[in-house]
Amino acid sequence: MNHVALAKATFCLVLAWGSALGHAQSGLAAMIRVQVQAQSNPPDLQCGLPPRAPRPERQADPDPVEWPDQAEVDKQVPAFREAASRMPDAVPADVPGALPLWSRANASVLRMGIWGDSHLAAGFFTQELQRLSRLSPEQVGARFVPASWGRPGVRLPLRKTCVSPDWLFEPAHAQSAGAAHPSPGLVNMSSVQDGAWLALDFRNAAGRAEHAQIRLLYQQTDRPVTLALQVDAGPEQVITLQGEEGSAVLELLSQEAMSTLALRVIQGPLRLQGLEWPVAPQVRLQMDVFAYPGATAGGWRLVRPESLLPWWPQPPYDLVVLAFGTNEGNVKPFSAQAYRQMLQAAVSQWRTAFPLTACLLIAPGDRGVLLRRSQKLGKSSPRHTERTASDLLRFTRVHQEIGRIQKQVAQVHGCHVWSMFEAMGGAGSAYRWARHNPPLMARDLIHFTVPGYQRLAQLMAKDLGWGPALFGDVSAPAVSR
Repeated sequence: MNHVALAKATFCLVLAWGSALGHAQSGLAAMIRVQVQAQSNPPDLQCGLPPRAPRPERQADPDPVEWPDQAEVDKQVPAFREAASRMPDAVPADVPGALPLWSRANASVLRMGIWGDSHLAAGFFTQELQRLSRLSPEQVGARFVPASWGRPGVRLPLRKTCVSPDWLFEPAHAQSAGAAHPSPGLVNMSSVQDGAWLALDFRNAAGRAEHAQIRLLYQQTDRPVTLALQVDAGPEQVITLQGEEGSAVLELLSQEAMSTLALRVIQGPLRLQGLEWPVAPQVRLQMDVFAYPGATAGGWRLVRPESLLPWWPQPPYDLVVLAFGTNEGNVKPFSAQAYRQMLQAAVSQWRTAFPLTACLLIAPGDRGVLLRRSQKLGKSSPRHTERTASDLLRFTRVHQEIGRIQKQVAQVHGCHVWSMFEAMGGAGSAYRWARHNPPLMARDLIHFTVPGYQRLAQLMAKDLGWGPALFGDVSAPAVSR
């Protein structure tokens, strides 16, 4: 494995399938424990990936996409608001019988599991919530790390990841294997290629190792799987995993905290499903973020709740957040009835897995429409032979309907709701946020800038009572819209 520096010394260890957790009786994943040795002053990871081929130079688009003129947007907003005012409210704002958002089983720690799409995968929204809590970095931690290592657009509580090109991502909403063998994050990494490798740096942002116990979650196959493992660029250990098919855990134990792990598949296939490590005693906020670009709530509809039990032998969270809707709203044509049926089934499946957990549905924000320059100028082009009136609020209409349906489904399942769309200011807000100084909306009028995600987190904190008071400090700053 010349992609990461490997010591020449090799230890061979063959481990038979064990039932350290009594999985046959309890439904937990089978566990194999391996003693490893952390090294002093391990080097930084050197990925050694082949250089990317240079991208071909793009020719200038003679008819580029641009934002519509704000005056054109403003002309369409009054009619939209008038039509919206004639629609009855979906449900009352309060949800009778819903568990309090911020209650917790353990008074010393608030445990949150957050599933979502690219808006939350980027990490800026949740990082701002952490900042607003005013907890120190040592008081905020994660228990699970999803198997989306090396996926563009995903920020994880890892210092660095190196992943060979032999891995396939299996999100449950899009890949049947991801739904049939779901991980806590509803995304797997799978490879059928012997020689596939990855390397992870577990150190925190300050470069300090924290974890002496690390669990690698995977799916045992009906035939042996042989891996080469290397901790902190020390001696390589060869491990053969064998036993009955199903959810399994490879636990690495060290006397000292580990900094890096390199893994190479000698004989596969291998399906990885994430990492888990103990939450430190000083952690006051456990925030596990399971967000994946392109994800929809449909992942929850497709999984069987009982297939998740090996990862969660007991309710692991005080609050679960489901933040979906943007990708569902991109379906053409959008069917409110089909979306309602999908979301109802998804939240029902989620509620079966978490019957006693508080929940929050986050509806998507406003979205804008890009126009070709020729459309704005009323000129003909190869794409447009005549100027037609553009519906600049068509995604606004869809996202508003998604928010209404989320309120209805939340009411049925005792969940709270919060809407990015309403927090932004409703119809036309995507265009206003894009023109804000600094810009709060990205140029695609779908995603947000870093200040935009931070602003959304601040608004949610104000609306839902998130702040230092939840953790014993009443000096929470005011947030104005």
